[in-house]
Amino acid sequence: MARIARWCFRNRYIVIVTWVVGLVVLGGSAAAAGSGYNDSFSLPGTESAKALELLQRSFPSQSGDSDTIVWHVDQGSVNDRPTRQRITAMLGEVGRTEHVAAVQSPYGEQGSAQISRDGRTAYAMVIFDGQVEEVPASAYEKVIDTAQAARAEGLQVELGGQGIARSQEPETSTSEAVGVIGAAVVLLIAFGSLLSTLLPLISAVLALGVSLAAVGLLAHVINIATFSPTLATLIGLGVGIDYALFVITRHRNGIKAGRTPEDAAVTSLNTSGRAVLFAGATVCVALLGLLVLQVSFLNGVAVAAALTVLFTMAAATTLLPALLGVIGMRVLSRRERRRLAAEGPHDAHAEGWWPRWAALVERRPLGLAALATVVMVVVAGPFLSLRLGSSDQGNDPASSTTRKAYDLLAEGFGPGFNGPLQLVAETPGPAPTRPTCGRCPRRCEPHLGSPL
Repeated sequence: MARIARWCFRNRYIVIVTWVVGLVVLGGSAAAAGSGYNDSFSLPGTESAKALELLQRSFPSQSGDSDTIVWHVDQGSVNDRPTRQRITAMLGEVGRTEHVAAVQSPYGEQGSAQISRDGRTAYAMVIFDGQVEEVPASAYEKVIDTAQAARAEGLQVELGGQGIARSQEPETSTSEAVGVIGAAVVLLIAFGSLLSTLLPLISAVLALGVSLAAVGLLAHVINIATFSPTLATLIGLGVGIDYALFVITRHRNGIKAGRTPEDAAVTSLNTSGRAVLFAGATVCVALLGLLVLQVSFLNGVAVAAALTVLFTMAAATTLLPALLGVIGMRVLSRRERRRLAAEGPHDAHAEGWWPRWAALVERRPLGLAALATVVMVVVAGPFLSLRLGSSDQGNDPASSTTRKAYDLLAEGFGPGFNGPLQLVAETPGPAPTRPTCGRCPRRCEPHLGSPL
């Protein structure tokens, strides 16, 4: 590690330019290749996989993603002429939308079950010509716009379903930016130096950019889910800033102790840098442990996250020493540099709030241990009322159309309606038919004498 750190410090501009060029080349290649992310999910051998296979083979038009359009009237009934005409016209336009295979309206011959008992809520099924990952987002957006255009005073129209929910997912860039700003504020308070604050952020963000571009290219080779970049970003920013802090803190303390910036960087990488490699390798092994589950959907997620951690490790052990070489003594704040010049080298580990806290813990170990135990029990208290289950659109924000559709169906059709099970059966021969009644032109159980 010492030789790597010294070479990167002395050849700082070569290292920095290499990282920047890598970002530009990989980022440009990923942009040119386009998105290769795929949310296809299958569990071979399971009942759900067998059911979907039967549907795709026997009823291809029914095997695509199924979403719902729900409408509710404040007064009267959904069968009232103005409402019926307005909704029927809207459903007809939805049915003509590209990638829509069929629309099952409650106003058809078999649609009475799609109207609530009080007659104020109804829904239509919109069946697309493929699964969610196969249908472009523009098709869902067109259906949403068409359906919501039918809204009127006293007529509420909402939409639900997996594809609709996917197209309504908010962008995560805002939350990521807030996280970076929050980290910058904490670092500025801790270091008191703008350059020391920027170094962990620059290292983490540059490593994250390179890793996301690499993951985007890898998505054309293996199956990687669309949410993998989001997960990789969260992990990459966290470990990237953390690893950089290891190195920078040891580097700053080395300079305060009287070392030159180069010797401080070498010592820092030779100590904290080893901790970074060990910690990063542990995280990668833990993430790749998902491969043991043999769930293909998670394999790409594990590889993408582990690759991001790998790039952050590389940045902390190569890019960071180069950046430390560029700023030199300015890694310390002006006040710290003035003190170093006036008082000479000093041991940074023996001063400040943390050494005093450590001394207090040594003097009062039992009392503080008991207090820490009480705090942990209180913080863990909510775990006793934890309820595990699968998340559905009932957990969506109250203002979202998917949550409103979920609530309308639950109120109109009763609890459990939002969690149906689809049964698919295959008979060994032709499907049995019920005999026609001899007294009337329909299959009538009372006239046949016994139910069939």
